[in-house]
Amino acid sequence: MSTDKTMTWMPLNLPWNQQFWDGLDSMRAMRLNPHWHIEENDGYTEYDIPGDGSRYDIDDILTDRQFTLRASIEHGQNHWKVTFNGVDLAIHARSEDNGKNTALAYEYTPFGENAPSSEQIDTLLRHWLPSIREYYRLFTADTVRNRFFRFFMNKVMLRMNPTQRRICAFMFKLTLLEVLLIIVLGVGFYFYANTGGTP
Repeated sequence: MSTDKTMTWMPLNLPWNQQFWDGLDSMRAMRLNPHWHIEENDGYTEYDIPGDGSRYDIDDILTDRQFTLRASIEHGQNHWKVTFNGVDLAIHARSEDNGKNTALAYEYTPFGENAPSSEQIDTLLRHWLPSIREYYRLFTADTVRNRFFRFFMNKVMLRMNPTQRRICAFMFKLTLLEVLLIIVLGVGFYFYANTGGTP
């Protein structure tokens, strides 16, 4: 992806869903970043613009940086944009091929001595954009499976911080291993009991 004025668009190979992008708010967009701990900041400074939205304290565990930002959404027919004031980053989505495809891009302008480097932003977006794509994929078909995972993402995963998600994923894998072990032992016991305990 490019950080200059000419953005490079990443095709998602998924049809445009206007309803999804109209409903994607800044908090969900931020929570789709797999490396951000997000806390709402109720503080107020003289530089804040009334009605400019909430401020958030971000702990980026990938780049080991902490900062405060504001997120604002712009959307309309066939386009969507979230801007993160505080890191001078914006993520764009647009319809392509008459709605048959969707594309993502981002733009970043380093500002100040303590601003993240372009390489750090590239690394961050290398994880963030695929996460947005996979979440978006759940809304491109209205199957039972997609509805279940949409519910799971909205009610469980997107309410957790990255550490909680890793713990949850570990516990889920551990539970699967326990279930498999119980099944193997159950099948083994069944065959052992039906053969009279003889090899």
